[in-house]
Amino acid sequence: MKKTNFFKIVMTLVMAFMFSGVSAQILTDYDETNATDMYQTEGTTFRLYVEPDIIYSSSWDAATNNNLGADARWTWTFSGLTGSVTSGDPVNQNYVEFTNPTTGTYTVEVVESNVAISCSGATQTQTINVVDAPTGGFTTADVTDFCGDQSAETITIRFVENVPDALTAYAFAVREVVEEIDGSGNPITTVSSTDTYVDFPTNGKANGSTPGVTLATPNFDYEFNTSALDVSNGNRTRYTYTLLEASDAGTGTNGIISAISQKSDYIDGLTTHAFSDDQVVFIVNPAPTTGPIYHIPNDFNL
Repeated sequence: MKKTNFFKIVMTLVMAFMFSGVSAQILTDYDETNATDMYQTEGTTFRLYVEPDIIYSSSWDAATNNNLGADARWTWTFSGLTGSVTSGDPVNQNYVEFTNPTTGTYTVEVVESNVAISCSGATQTQTINVVDAPTGGFTTADVTDFCGDQSAETITIRFVENVPDALTAYAFAVREVVEEIDGSGNPITTVSSTDTYVDFPTNGKANGSTPGVTLATPNFDYEFNTSALDVSNGNRTRYTYTLLEASDAGTGTNGIISAISQKSDYIDGLTTHAFSDDQVVFIVNPAPTTGPIYHIPNDFNL
């Protein structure tokens, strides 16, 4: 009997050790615990998972979240959210999926129990901050009356998202088009066109350490310089800067992608959020050449 008990103790310790290594991460990407407040973009579907007790779910596979104990139960408690389980009802499901959340701060609690025993675990609590979708656009005004060659101008883009400075990061691109135009503004020829004049892809977003960035939550400002604004071939020359989606986004729709919005799209699929002011235009104009003054020749009647 003593030998059997010793064996059980050893096996329990081994299983607990194995579980602690496996459960460092649930599924593939769920690895931040409720010790950290969560941020989520409004209207996006998300899930919360709770780590099961290995004693009552001894065959549980963390990588797939399969093989929960048949008698294990979780009671999720929440309000103001639409969940895949009923708040307050014990279920054999260690996750809850929420759909179409509106902006606000929510508290979700969960307790593990088991139909074979009379006691329950301690309550775990997750704070969820659902924030408005990010917005972004140029704050620099058009200038169309420059006379002659000009130095590069500074353009500012402002992104607005109510998340901590440490979580602000944005993916986007800026196209530069340089055109010679006539007196009415009609194109004569395109000098150059560059879709990635500025480019912060989804895997290399602009953040607080990016040169040209100023942070003051909820505002995130990014400044960059235009090309030197030169008159091309003596013609009026237009420099147009247009905000685009990041070069690697692939959604086909121009708009901003933030770190939080991309993470929030984990289930629904990647989307962009429309820019407010998506274009800045500068026109440099050659100085008019004043022609000679004409008069009737003095020898007109000779």
